[in-house]
Amino acid sequence: MKKIFPTVTIIVFLLFAGALNSKAQTSYSATRGITLKFKGDDGTNGCSVTWNPGKKVYYANIAGNEVYPLEMFSESGKNLFAGEAGYDSRGLWYNPSTQKLEGNGYSDNGIKSYQIEGNGKPGDLSSVFDGAGHQPSDQSVGTYDQAKNQIVYFNEGAICRYNRDNGNSAGIKKLKLKKVNMPDINSTTIVYTGRAGEEFGLLDYISKTVYLLNEKGKVKAKVILPSDAVTHDMFRFSFANGKIWLYDVDTRSWTGYTF
Repeated sequence: MKKIFPTVTIIVFLLFAGALNSKAQTSYSATRGITLKFKGDDGTNGCSVTWNPGKKVYYANIAGNEVYPLEMFSESGKNLFAGEAGYDSRGLWYNPSTQKLEGNGYSDNGIKSYQIEGNGKPGDLSSVFDGAGHQPSDQSVGTYDQAKNQIVYFNEGAICRYNRDNGNSAGIKKLKLKKVNMPDINSTTIVYTGRAGEEFGLLDYISKTVYLLNEKGKVKAKVILPSDAVTHDMFRFSFANGKIWLYDVDTRSWTGYTF
């Protein structure tokens, strides 16, 4: 009779190794790319970068005052327009459904939208929802989940969702992330990537790592930033056109990182 034990042992080992490998976290390395440099001199906290795929332009803002910059850039990073935000802005996103540039503001500034002119330049500013009841905290930086038509925020260790149609809360999910030191996470900002299974990102500004989360709030991958990347504990972190964006207050510019 043939002995089958060695074969069985090998099969069990391979299955076990496969199971371990299936749980292994994906890791990406980020590479420095283009920069977006503000022309405006006001403000210190670059807040958001967003991409208009139809016009192939970026928009970026600085938080803190209605006269602080809202500027537009080409795909290669050339500054095409330097204007003012018009309100104390925080989050900024392009909404393909409304074909408008939208964003949330400090405290009771509410949710705003800009008409987009033929050349892509931000036009008339109007209110979508007034008041402070459409975000979890005064300093929250909103991002837009296009798939669910929701505005998403990160606040006190939780993902907070609000319906874009009516501005009401759509639920709060407290995150319990293993091997993530939550005090080291940028406190104001979560980014929406649109990547399947890696839809959201949080920045660990100490280890210079971006953790990619799925829709359920579980870490599925991480992006290792270069050691010289400029990171911060509030604001100055965004995602647009497949790139992580980090703001350097000294150069007044956003740098995009691909992975």
